[in-house]
Amino acid sequence: MDPRGEHIVVDYWGSDANLLNDEKKLTKLLLDAARAANTKVISIESHKFEDQGVTAFALLAESHISIHTWPSHEYAGVDIYTCGRGNPAKAHEILAEALTPDRTEIVKMARGGIDSPRSITAAPDTPMLHSGLAADSRSFVEATVPGRRHGHINHGFHITELILKENTPYQECLIFDNPVYGRVLVLDGIVQLSTFDEHIYHEMIVHPPMFMHADPKRVCIVGGGDGGALREVLKHNPEEVVMIDIDEQFVRTAAKYLPSLSDGSFEDPRVTLLFEDASKTLRDYEDAFDVAIIDSNDAMGPSEVLFEEDFYETVSRALKNEGISSVQVGSLLDLEFIQQTRDRIETHLGCTSGFRLSMPSYHCGEYIFMVASRNLNPSVPDIDALKVLREQRNIKTKYWSPAIHHASQILPVQLQ
Repeated sequence: MDPRGEHIVVDYWGSDANLLNDEKKLTKLLLDAARAANTKVISIESHKFEDQGVTAFALLAESHISIHTWPSHEYAGVDIYTCGRGNPAKAHEILAEALTPDRTEIVKMARGGIDSPRSITAAPDTPMLHSGLAADSRSFVEATVPGRRHGHINHGFHITELILKENTPYQECLIFDNPVYGRVLVLDGIVQLSTFDEHIYHEMIVHPPMFMHADPKRVCIVGGGDGGALREVLKHNPEEVVMIDIDEQFVRTAAKYLPSLSDGSFEDPRVTLLFEDASKTLRDYEDAFDVAIIDSNDAMGPSEVLFEEDFYETVSRALKNEGISSVQVGSLLDLEFIQQTRDRIETHLGCTSGFRLSMPSYHCGEYIFMVASRNLNPSVPDIDALKVLREQRNIKTKYWSPAIHHASQILPVQLQ
């Protein structure tokens, strides 16, 4: 079994005290949650305390799920850890639906991978670092990032106004305003974008593959729930765009609170929105797309499966013979992970070319996208040809240019 997994620690506040004191119902709830998470239950143990409260524990082949309740405080503490193909987010969905909390607080950690948190044991007087919103909602600290940075580097933001904090069925969403970066989006404690610099990310993940294809009529976007990639794709006037994002609630939230990202793209008649698991939905498509853009979160939680070889094989089947794909890979600080991911991409999607970009709002400023194709050279067209194509398609950009297109392909020696 693959040792990589995800560990979720959840606090549920404002739940039904009667349910929190019902040993039988809580035991069944753990069983339902384990099944939803696609795990194998070995045994379940529980204990009801004389005064009040229940402790229940499900021993799984993939690790465990536990719950401990304080009915008088309407509180339940839950620990969900699964490795392999277990999906703790699904277990959380079942628990949250049954416990109906008024408030949910979640900490998520990647475990068991080459870029999982290193040296997570700390000295007794050293607190572990986690991303979080300050109690007065005046600042946000980003610390729970994947890779070697986890728990070792803080990245802080002053908040002028807290716009939204909510939990969707798949992730925690935080949106706030900052004097420098404008509006900032945080998912599961990791900064995803700011309105100040999001155009850099979205132009670089979209325009290199779109310009490499002579006539990109049908395009698939995996993820991209904020709408930024979709906005840039539509500038090339494709006939059809299929966008697959598992989290409908987040897509609706982004359209409402981050409208400049999608800029009306979700309402475009050429766009089909599918709120499904892309690793499964793409299996229904074969030889269908000219370009596939994988605009996922980092390799943890619901997005982890989007970095597996099986998924890249599925993308390969969905692309036409001369199809091109663009994949968000990660931070240049995590070279081992980038090298591993590039190997997987090349195995299934073809020859690759890396594109390097700087994102001021990110924990580590430099990120890498991989563009790949089985039958086209991902390093072309040349600068002059790109200038002609840009004029022909009437593409307006803030960051991408033919010169940056080629300059960004100069990578560190370790990735050459």
